[in-house]
Amino acid sequence: MNNQQWLMNERPNGMVSEQHFTLTNTETPALGEGEVLIKTLMLSFDPAMRGWMDDKPSYLPPVAINEPMRASGIGQVVESNDDALPVGTLVQGILGWQEYSVAGPTSLFPPSALPAGTPPNIALSVLGATSLTAYFGLLRIGDPQPGETVLVSGAAGATGSAAAQIAKLKGARVIGIAGGKDKCDWLLGTGIDAVIDYKSEDIRARLAETCPDGIHVFFDNVGGDTLEAAIEHAADFARFVLCGSISSYNDDSLKAG
Repeated sequence: MNNQQWLMNERPNGMVSEQHFTLTNTETPALGEGEVLIKTLMLSFDPAMRGWMDDKPSYLPPVAINEPMRASGIGQVVESNDDALPVGTLVQGILGWQEYSVAGPTSLFPPSALPAGTPPNIALSVLGATSLTAYFGLLRIGDPQPGETVLVSGAAGATGSAAAQIAKLKGARVIGIAGGKDKCDWLLGTGIDAVIDYKSEDIRARLAETCPDGIHVFFDNVGGDTLEAAIEHAADFARFVLCGSISSYNDDSLKAG
């Protein structure tokens, strides 16, 4: 069976572009014991993917040169040597940028069947890794208490928006940082208390206005100057959850924050 794949042919130093990938056609391999052939239906595009492209120690090994770009996704089993995953089963796992993938018990992340009735898009979003990151990061590390002020950067993103809403459910006062009027209006519509538009407002001045008693919990997805500004406005015994540093993922040299 013909399989189109986007292979990473070069590690980026700075911004990622099309030059770092090659579109190829290949044949799907024969299945081994316990393996399944999965047709990709949906893929998730996450900030973590940028880190997977760098050849440095991390929680996962880097994507190898001339291998399909790694990505989590939802697919459907079209051939199977696994009785637990018969043909037609919807599965989630690391499928990569390719039409078809072969996976089994020895895969980096073996595929798992979606619970019956779970919409595939929901499995990649609110029930996916981004929301799990928000849930455990905020509750286990941030530990927001009723009445405390929780600041979330990247608050309109997949992880940030979940963290902000979880903080509201815990009775906290929630301030979100995002870029642009549309994102900020959307955030206010989710019920958080205030927003800071970093594209049109001075973050430090707005933090002084919106966090007069300081920041008790900061769920940071951005790093850089945003993190520095939050440190300056931290309350005593504040908890900072360092989830990401997307402002510097494409930098070719280290910066403050």
